[in-house]
Amino acid sequence: MAEVEVCPLAELPPGSVTAAEVDGTRVCVANVHGEVYAVQDSCPHLFANLSAGELKGASIVCPWHDSEFDMRTGSTKRWLPSGMWDLINRTAPPMPPFLEAKLKPSRIRAFRTRVVDGVVRVSDD
Repeated sequence: MAEVEVCPLAELPPGSVTAAEVDGTRVCVANVHGEVYAVQDSCPHLFANLSAGELKGASIVCPWHDSEFDMRTGSTKRWLPSGMWDLINRTAPPMPPFLEAKLKPSRIRAFRTRVVDGVVRVSDD
């Protein structure tokens, strides 16, 4: 288990996002209404840095294709709404679940966070 210091909590006010690296993995860290959460910093579609995206409530929005992921759990809230996936959803019959699971991830990796002595810490356990 690796745990790293990200920044002082005072440097990550509510509604802000930053990036860190935990054991070789880039992580998106956000302050959601006073609670700190972390998910992988890579969108599973084309690997855009989620930390460059916008925080909307508890969701981080991919800066390239507007996919949304819940910062608290890593679950996918919207998948490619401004891309081909939205067109498929509007025009084609529903996909078989096994195919949809391969093409649309249900979640991204979430990381454990804690604040110790005013410092944000993220671990990969």
